Amino acid sequence: MRRRALVPASALAAVLAAAAVAGAQGATPEASEAVIALSFRGSHRAYPLGIFADRRIVNDVVGSMEIAVFHDPERDLSTAWFRTVFGEPIEFSAAANGILAEDLTTITRWDMTTGVAVAGNLVGQRLVPIPFTKTGWGAWIAAHPEAQVYRPEGR
Repeated sequence: MRRRALVPASALAAVLAAAAVAGAQGATPEASEAVIALSFRGSHRAYPLGIFADRRIVNDVVGSMEIAVFHDPERDLSTAWFRTVFGEPIEFSAAANGILAEDLTTITRWDMTTGVAVAGNLVGQRLVPIPFTKTGWGAWIAAHPEAQVYRPEGR
């Protein structure tokens, strides 16, 4: 009986990471780079914290769901929300004033820590939170080899 050679876990993780990001846009994060990571219906996405240096909110689609990921580097505060209200997606401005974000679709201001509309046309409505984790890219890709990295358009 022929034995198979064992591959060290670190080498396997590196191979899987390279394969997983081959189709992703932009450069691959360093293994130690911090990311906001989430999964939805078999789709796994990572948002490097570095992308939030020039924006506070990312509008994205993961699986089939419209989502918004918020990160405030000054407060080290992150949240993730489904950005569908009354069955329709809303689009957030990339900017935020502290924890308040503008919804460009309905002209509503949202508290990104609670998901509650505090001013505008949808005042009192609530966004549905999405579970996420902050972790290193290396740990996330090792756990989810098919994960994709979010990259802003044009990068």
